Amino acid sequence: MCNDYRGLIMNKLATFALVATLGVAVAGCQVNKTQEGKLPEVKVSTTGAQLPEYNVEGPKVAVGSKTETVKVPTVKVTPAGKN
Repeated sequence: MCNDYRGLIMNKLATFALVATLGVAVAGCQVNKTQEGKLPEVKVSTTGAQLPEYNVEGPKVAVGSKTETVKVPTVKVTPAGKN
């Protein structure tokens, strides 16, 4: 019975991780619809159907590097028993 709960929790965590990843991915992009979509006729057929087209442009990212000097403290270590 405990394994059932673990499986349920893992399933929910995996779903949450997937939704969170997709949310971050979509939030970082600008999506513009470039063409309207059109549904097929009522009969079970795909004739006359057209999916909408989209232009997706990701965010502009500037990447660079610079040299920094970091001051590191001096540490004295005394082995145990040599006080």
